[in-house]
Amino acid sequence: MLIYRMIQYEWVILMKNRWLWRGLVLVWCGVIFSFSESPLFTGENTGKVIQHIAQNLGLQAANDHRGSDFSWNFIIRKFAHLSAFGFLAFLVWKAVFPHKLSYIGAWCFTALYAASDEWHQSFQPGRTPLFTDVLIDAAGAFIVLLVVHFYKRRHS
Repeated sequence: MLIYRMIQYEWVILMKNRWLWRGLVLVWCGVIFSFSESPLFTGENTGKVIQHIAQNLGLQAANDHRGSDFSWNFIIRKFAHLSAFGFLAFLVWKAVFPHKLSYIGAWCFTALYAASDEWHQSFQPGRTPLFTDVLIDAAGAFIVLLVVHFYKRRHS
């Protein structure tokens, strides 16, 4: 009877934690949605802010490669995609772990949400939906889930 109670207690704690992680997934999806919705986060607006910061740090020369694809705005915006969707993948993984398909499920959810986010941007003035952003988002999810997988493997 005592063992049954202990298992039951652990199951209750696991389910409470799962609901917490699921709630965090919804909150983070809302944060991503609000960034996509807001005109403050268009490439032009973030470019102005990043250029101002780069100039104050003495990095303006690196931003003046006309005709080249290099810019601080590009690097920071793509890193934001990579990390935001990587974090989403981690939250989804935590919400469904220890299900045996938790890694695949977390990656698929994140990739689909990334695609829906780009589709949502197609309706926003000043925003440009890009398939390459979906690929970057999916890559961020893959990288984070790979790190989690190897960390769990090493520490179990």
